[in-house]
Amino acid sequence: MNQPNSPAKPPSLPAALSSAPPEPEADPFVPMTGDPTVSNTFDTLLKKPGSVLHELRHGERPGRVVGNLVFVAVVCLAVFGLVIGCFSGGSQLWAAPVKVVFGTLAAALISLPSLYVFSCLNGLDVNARLVGGVLSAALCLMALLLLGFAPVAWIFSQSIASSAFMGFIALVFWLISMGIGLGLVFRTARMLGVRKSAHLALWCLMFAVVTLQMSTTLRPIVEKSDRFFTTEKKFFLAHWFGVLDSEEERENARGWER
Repeated sequence: MNQPNSPAKPPSLPAALSSAPPEPEADPFVPMTGDPTVSNTFDTLLKKPGSVLHELRHGERPGRVVGNLVFVAVVCLAVFGLVIGCFSGGSQLWAAPVKVVFGTLAAALISLPSLYVFSCLNGLDVNARLVGGVLSAALCLMALLLLGFAPVAWIFSQSIASSAFMGFIALVFWLISMGIGLGLVFRTARMLGVRKSAHLALWCLMFAVVTLQMSTTLRPIVEKSDRFFTTEKKFFLAHWFGVLDSEEERENARGWER
């Protein structure tokens, strides 16, 4: 007897066809939700930086977004400078905020042309307006982090007497905030498809050096002085070591007096 024919099995599909198609990655360049107000701009910067970049590239009012970013950065930098000025008090209560704000903005303007050149060398298809907007966003993020560190810095300004240690605390907060803020430049480059960021890393190093040199040029920021700023030219590392030597000499003098 002939055995009944078993039902034929359907031909197996290739693995590439049988597997479910991968879900598309979420597009980071989504429009900003709501109007580009000051509060909405920095809130979006913290949560969805790609949306801020979308407004800078394709938005109807990119100038307003940049203005909001710069405004928030100036306010936050001024507050951080005020906290640093509380260490010495007196005229430093207004001089330190002015110097912190002016020095940071001046360093950004000085470094902006080189950021545009390095971005183009790194393969980014950008224009000067977009580069300026990204730098404004990075400065705003940096300033917001400094604002978050301000209460901790204020505690140190009221509880220690060493200007060298107060300067060290401010430097640590500055470097941490600057590192995270400039990280936005690398994130933007990755969003735009760049895989190698050697030129941008070199620019970030240059920007850090410029800001540190600017703080030395506009000194004093932490200590008291009868002048708004000194005219003596000095490299920032030489200034730091000089402050440490002066602090050590003062401590030795106090030891002899005791």
